[in-house]
Amino acid sequence: MTESSKSKSELQLNRRHLMTGAAALALGATAPGNPLLGLSPAYAAGLAPGMTGGPINIEGAERYQYNATLSEGRAIEGIKKLQAAGAAPKKLTLLYVASCVPQLVNPPPGGGESVKETWERETGIQLDVVGTEAGEIWKKVLQDVTTGDGSYDIYTHSWNNIGDLVSAKGALNLDSFVAKYQPDWGDPERGTPTPQIRELLYKYNGSNYAASLDGDFVAWQYRKDLMTDEGHRKNFRSKFGYDIPDQPATWDEIDNLSEYFHGQGVGHANLLGPFWGLSNFYARFASMKAPNNYWLDEDANPTLTTPEGIKAAEAHVRSVKWTSKDNLTWGWAEQYGAMANLQASMAMTFTNMAGINDKLKDGKPATPLYGKLAAWKPVGTKIGDRHVRRSVIYFNVSASVAAKSKSPEAAYLFLQYISSTRTFNRICGNPVGGCDPFQLANLADPIVRSNVHEYMIEPIRETIARAVPSINFAGQAALDNALDENLQAALTGKVTAAQAMKDTEQAWKKIIARRRDETVAAIRAQRSAWPTIVD
Repeated sequence: MTESSKSKSELQLNRRHLMTGAAALALGATAPGNPLLGLSPAYAAGLAPGMTGGPINIEGAERYQYNATLSEGRAIEGIKKLQAAGAAPKKLTLLYVASCVPQLVNPPPGGGESVKETWERETGIQLDVVGTEAGEIWKKVLQDVTTGDGSYDIYTHSWNNIGDLVSAKGALNLDSFVAKYQPDWGDPERGTPTPQIRELLYKYNGSNYAASLDGDFVAWQYRKDLMTDEGHRKNFRSKFGYDIPDQPATWDEIDNLSEYFHGQGVGHANLLGPFWGLSNFYARFASMKAPNNYWLDEDANPTLTTPEGIKAAEAHVRSVKWTSKDNLTWGWAEQYGAMANLQASMAMTFTNMAGINDKLKDGKPATPLYGKLAAWKPVGTKIGDRHVRRSVIYFNVSASVAAKSKSPEAAYLFLQYISSTRTFNRICGNPVGGCDPFQLANLADPIVRSNVHEYMIEPIRETIARAVPSINFAGQAALDNALDENLQAALTGKVTAAQAMKDTEQAWKKIIARRRDETVAAIRAQRSAWPTIVD
């Protein structure tokens, strides 16, 4: 998860010394051919049998090492071949979401080298990392694309931006490089949990244009101290006629819980404000039909004013009654703060909230929420005797090779390196930034599991399996802005929810008409990757 207001203590780029003690001495001897640190005999001796690269001086180093048969090793071998041919750059410039920078450039908590330092040591290619806040990074990407400056080799951006980036001819088609170097993104044992997620996160209109560096599948987290309290359970049963569920199945149950706990001064913290609140609406909307309630049909016609669309909008707007009066001004950081300070009972949010709020710091609880948090699987809508439970992919830091990069193959190889399962374990296992786990390898890694919390692992799996894509095709910004403005008008009482959907649908039709053929092609290419699981 990412955003400019993320807890500063989590995001500072405080650099540690590269090594301490004997590990530092091991770097003292330099070897020919490495312009940075050199590969000492001690480094070589620290590799597990059969491994040729990766860290040796961090906890569990052998889990993150590789050879030429593995995805990271293939990337390093590719760089070496480019260098032998005189085709490798001395430097790559990466435009990176600021809250994710520490996980790339900082060593892990126990010390040792960072991912950036491993790459530079093994390749001799310097990384120039330009950190930019999440709310500003897309402007920088577009500026570089439209001016043709070619200032960056790799852009990071929201997953939702990929359609606009491809349409603007700012992202390189990666199909040939993917075929040549075979990243492990979709590996059935280590990669994405489903083939559909591989399609959604890495492809646009059937071709590879991005690599995922995040797991922004919004997931339910709640206060177990409230939900298990016998007094609350008795009072809730008296009011609604059923017990507080161990696992809510529907949004109706969530709304009842929100209403009850709001009466106790701790309503829900589901985001409703500009931009971030769209994730809440999309998840609710998608669950209104089996297997999915699509916002656009396969011919790009909006479905917002259907009975299901109106009902979802009305419920979304009604939920503002059961939250903080300040919720409409919140981003996710304020949401995290409300939960941390015991001012809310539950939140559908990004998975790293647990790792940030429910932890010890210097042996003491980092927040009042410590020890009080748990997680639910997705909720949804009961349709007949079935439950359609849905989550949504929202924001999700992704990376693309800039079309104007002077070293596109080397840029791709770096992108494969950091997004491959062993190295991405190192990134999302470093609890200093915003890249969240989603790969099977991440969910099995002991350090990642410890940071995320064991109680989050199964809900994350179930959430990913039921996650729908929010809009990511060309025109996304205009479409989301139109929806956002009209939902905000309804939430503040200026129009009804039904009128908000009508106004949004009219705006969407005009936006889509400008590039209908392109939009239809993107929708149809993506449709088979939507989840079909129904409980």
